[in-house]
Amino acid sequence: MRNGYGFAVVAAVSFGALLAGCGGPSSAATPTPTATLSLVEQGERLYLAKGCSGCHGLSAEGSDIAPALPGHSADQVRRQVRNPLRSMPAFGPEQVSDEELDLLVAYVESLEAQGPHSEPTALPVDEAVAMHHWMALSALAAENADEAVHHVGHAIELLEDGAHRHAMEAVLGSLESGALHDAEHEIEEMLSGTAEPALSMGELHLQLALSSVQGDDATGARHHVQHFIDEADDHEREVAQQVLEHLEAGDGEAGPAIVELLESMEHQQHHHD
Repeated sequence: MRNGYGFAVVAAVSFGALLAGCGGPSSAATPTPTATLSLVEQGERLYLAKGCSGCHGLSAEGSDIAPALPGHSADQVRRQVRNPLRSMPAFGPEQVSDEELDLLVAYVESLEAQGPHSEPTALPVDEAVAMHHWMALSALAAENADEAVHHVGHAIELLEDGAHRHAMEAVLGSLESGALHDAEHEIEEMLSGTAEPALSMGELHLQLALSSVQGDDATGARHHVQHFIDEADDHEREVAQQVLEHLEAGDGEAGPAIVELLESMEHQQHHHD
């Protein structure tokens, strides 16, 4: 699957995430909004029509391949639909319009009253732990520290490896003390090299920068690009500096420049292999 800029997003785990309909949106006709239906009811109809239930269940209760949706914030849903951090198709405006996305958000937000969101079942432990790492990162990107604590806590419950468990307990301590930046970097360190194909720290920062760009978070994008520059070679550093210039100018070219850099790195990796 490709994101809005045409770049194949690297997956950290082998299953879909928020609102990742199996195989993409359903071919069913989008239901026509009607004044007799509330926004939540219209969102529920779209949820079924777009194929979201194929992975997340008819009532968004989750399945063996994707998480339940109650409890996820509007920011998380919007970010995941437009530019996911994990293995899921990105849904551009041509597939899910901004108006439709608003309705889907209304539906997911309405699910919170039904209780805490459950977790996918029947996942291998290592994949479940990886999912919680990525979900914690996604929550931090949406500035939802409580949600990040939730997923870090679940990762700790699942971990048997002493060193990894201790590292995640340190992340939890950082979150609870308000050191969100430190927690973010600690999680990134754990994820580096765990994806298939493996992500370097540089690629991980670029992926997160691209997600920030598409989420209109220029500050977050600059943050990750700067971290990429800190460990890049001369050519990559030069291109990344151009990305920073585009971010400062706000000319809309930062995203394509990040994609070009990622594709260049991917090509070089294949060439070396």
